[in-house]
Amino acid sequence: MLKKLIAFAILPTVIAVLIITSGNQQVKISETNLVTIDEFYEIPALPAVDTYGMVMEDYRVVEERIQRNESLYIILSRHGVTRETIHYIQQEASGKVSLNRMRPGQKYRVYINKNGASAFVWHRSAQEYTTITWDDEITVENGTIPVETQIATVSGTIRSSLANAISSQGVSQRLVVELANIYAWTVDFYGLRSGDQFRAVYENRYVNDEYIGIGQIKAAEFEHRGNVLRAYFFHNGEQGGYYDEEGNSMRRAMMRVPFEYNPRISSGFSHNRMHPILNQRRPHYGTDYAAPTGTPILASGDGVVTEAQHRGGNGNIVQIRHNSVYRTAYLHMSRFASGIRPGVRVQQGQVIGYVGQTGLATGPHLCYRLYKNNTPINSVTYDFPPDEGLGDEFMDEYRAEVKRLDEMLDGLLDSSRPLAGLY
Repeated sequence: MLKKLIAFAILPTVIAVLIITSGNQQVKISETNLVTIDEFYEIPALPAVDTYGMVMEDYRVVEERIQRNESLYIILSRHGVTRETIHYIQQEASGKVSLNRMRPGQKYRVYINKNGASAFVWHRSAQEYTTITWDDEITVENGTIPVETQIATVSGTIRSSLANAISSQGVSQRLVVELANIYAWTVDFYGLRSGDQFRAVYENRYVNDEYIGIGQIKAAEFEHRGNVLRAYFFHNGEQGGYYDEEGNSMRRAMMRVPFEYNPRISSGFSHNRMHPILNQRRPHYGTDYAAPTGTPILASGDGVVTEAQHRGGNGNIVQIRHNSVYRTAYLHMSRFASGIRPGVRVQQGQVIGYVGQTGLATGPHLCYRLYKNNTPINSVTYDFPPDEGLGDEFMDEYRAEVKRLDEMLDGLLDSSRPLAGLY
């Protein structure tokens, strides 16, 4: 059948060539130059390769996970690779990848052919990997596996906490953190009530069909104390952010809570508090957040570090001047983050230190203080000014995106379910 199809395809070309004339003289073609049907063969299929570009039929593959105290030397030696070859591999890898950063639990593959082990693939993360070959010559190459995203949705009613409402539906707890970040300036997560509702449209991320976590939240809704607050992700070509229906930024100039999640308030802002150590009443111009030692503390806004030192009862303290109006202070840290010192500029959400109990403290916590025009104010109840919203030039595109996402939010039930198709 294939030969017949090829013959029909060639026949018009042959006829056309034979009738070409130059003036009145017909062009003659030698029969020795004609191609016969017997000379056409089907093009063979390329051999199958795996995700890392290795020809599968050439190898037997051993796939394992790195164990405690294992190194590249131990793994390859176990598969018969000589000490000299491993030494040359380490030299070739220098400047390309740090082979000393292998960690227990990471996946790896050893490719074995007729000559023995001849290639090694190390998964540095779910997406990133390093391929090492040494059969003919030693090569070290880094690669990335594409991430596939699938849109999913979740909705529910809060009975005890947002975390319980989301985990009860089998959704990653990371979604709780991301929602808290989006609404950090507009929703009091300590004041959530039974009956408050939420909805979200978000991405699930996969590598080689393996779930690796959630991605971007595309849209969300909180119904809190009778107020409905919707947020939409939008990228204006330069940067992305979350905005309300009118294009106003959900972000504020300052974070209400300087953590990635909302820890428990152990002591609130007060003008007359009984000090737990000094046993006397005195003002407490901050909010104490109880958290485990070592919990990262975030800069609540862009600014410049004006103090990073140990200071008496305040313990290890960092102060940041955000602008001519606001400054913040972070007390009782166990230690400062790398590079945090006076004069350094920091960005909102950057780690500046870690929770501790230095100074006068009964347990590990952060005392977070906010000052407006050098007057202490309650960061929990203060209404922070919004960040810059979308410009008029983006509003037509933004309204179209809001309409599309609203249809998805409005169609949600009190359950989680994946949406068909990829985003």
